[in-house]
Amino acid sequence: MFEVLDETNENLIAIRVGKGTRTGYQELYSLLVEKSNQYGHIHVYEEVPNWTFGTFLTHLHGVIPDLRYGPDFDIDRYAAVGDTRWAKLLFDWWRTIRPIWPVSPDKMRYFDMKDHDQALSWLREEG
Repeated sequence: MFEVLDETNENLIAIRVGKGTRTGYQELYSLLVEKSNQYGHIHVYEEVPNWTFGTFLTHLHGVIPDLRYGPDFDIDRYAAVGDTRWAKLLFDWWRTIRPIWPVSPDKMRYFDMKDHDQALSWLREEG
């Protein structure tokens, strides 16, 4: 479901996400909990290339893990980096429910794939 990218370092977790699976969400959330325990606030770079409607639907597997594990990690900043309307739609829905959802970053931004360096720079900023 996800691939950890080379940019992952200390409190920055950088991943590329494909189809969502229950096992994939459990593995991802274990990583987020581990990093939160180690560093406190974490920053997440999530690259979502080539998403289709089908890919979008597979991420409904994340609803139960969100409710179960969401309170156990602390995302300060989250950057979604994508190139399709389906990736943008999932981001927009998450931003809409953020005030009531257990996985709720303090700050969220969406970037086009061509702006991935800008996304990483924003996540690495102090403050």
